[in-house]
Amino acid sequence: MPEESFEEQSSLRGVHVFLVVDDPESRELMKTVLEYAAALVSPAASARGALGALEGIRPHVLLVDLSTEGENALWLIERVRALPRGADIPAIAVTARGGRDDRQRLLKAGFHEHVLKPVDPWELCRLVASLARRA
Repeated sequence: MPEESFEEQSSLRGVHVFLVVDDPESRELMKTVLEYAAALVSPAASARGALGALEGIRPHVLLVDLSTEGENALWLIERVRALPRGADIPAIAVTARGGRDDRQRLLKAGFHEHVLKPVDPWELCRLVASLARRA
């Protein structure tokens, strides 16, 4: 079987990413990177807004970068996992800090991956592609 090229490994053609980022600049940057890799991106600015939208759509991957104020990533993933169609959506948490305990708490709550900032854009695309292929 031939090896996939870098472009094939990181291409997100046909992958729907639901992007939940509360910082407008970060949200726009991640959206641009994902769209450059050919993903269909549905952005949301808050956990509550995302939860409402997820009742009607089923993305291939959920990508969450929320600050610790208000509804955070843990709050969101616990509610997503309780949705009828949300139990098995692959999910990635992006955080500014993350010791071993933070990572374990995120994974235990229902995230499949945890990425620390600053995020390498192409590594993020490869991770999203990998999770989408597993789904």
